Amino acid sequence: MSGASSEPRPGGEEGPPPSLTVVVVNWNGRHLLAECLGSVLTNGYAPLEVILVDNGSTDHSVEYVRKAFPTVSIIVSPENLRWAGGNNLALRRLRAEPPRNRQILLLNNDTFVPEGSLTRLVLALHGEPRAWAATPRICYFDDPARVWYDGGEAGPRSGWIRHHGIRRLAGRLSFQPRFVDWGTGCALLLGEDALREIGELDESFWFYGEDSDYCLRITAAGGRILHVPTSLVLHHVSDALGSFSPRKAYLKSRSHVRLLRRHWPRRSWPLLVPSQVAFYGGLALWHLFGGRRETASAALHGVLDELRGAPPGR
Repeated sequence: MSGASSEPRPGGEEGPPPSLTVVVVNWNGRHLLAECLGSVLTNGYAPLEVILVDNGSTDHSVEYVRKAFPTVSIIVSPENLRWAGGNNLALRRLRAEPPRNRQILLLNNDTFVPEGSLTRLVLALHGEPRAWAATPRICYFDDPARVWYDGGEAGPRSGWIRHHGIRRLAGRLSFQPRFVDWGTGCALLLGEDALREIGELDESFWFYGEDSDYCLRITAAGGRILHVPTSLVLHHVSDALGSFSPRKAYLKSRSHVRLLRRHWPRRSWPLLVPSQVAFYGGLALWHLFGGRRETASAALHGVLDELRGAPPGR
């Protein structure tokens, strides 16, 4: 876990700014695409390429994009490959191309990117040679003054994975760039180093955790994750599964346990295990007191199923 042990150095790279490829994975999200794609295409950054990966949608998303956004390239999967698998379709195509001065933004379809944010994010990553990836500040779409993500933290002993600044007012947080432990896949900008050295996302996470895993692999390989608070993305939080969905709780628990087993060394387990038992016990009680018995059960079953290696399609 990298933390923020040293400050970013602005202006480290010279030469022309990189081209930008934005990859948007979509599954039955036609109602979101006008807002998301429209904000990207009118953001003011060039040269810009936009790729939509459609995960077997049945709501005519592909036909809509072909008509409404003819400049958007489309990759069609006949089935839902989920977030990691859908993004990997685009990453494989991009990795097969000759290396060039390019950055790749993995962007959720339930987002809106205010004008100028792409430029600030791309130039910040371009100017910091130690960083292999970068993240913007992400605020709630329905409450743009309040933060959803302002940098990812990974507890080296506790194993707690959390968003810095969540639900705090953006104006009360620093706007200085800094290194963070991980970036959310809601909006994750990858440089050529990440594309070359790390490559694809790990599809074994099924849903959730792929972004944290990818970033921890970056830091293990010697790269850094740069957080750029002056770049802003607005997010319709939990549009796909809902905030308290039992399915979401189950999948998050499974992915979190998988992440811990992969990236936390055994010497950290004497502190890691009790902290995680306390966390999941508290989480279950919180759901129970909120009347969400099924969600509490799903979160605990996710932990147990991952530990015993049960199939993920619960």
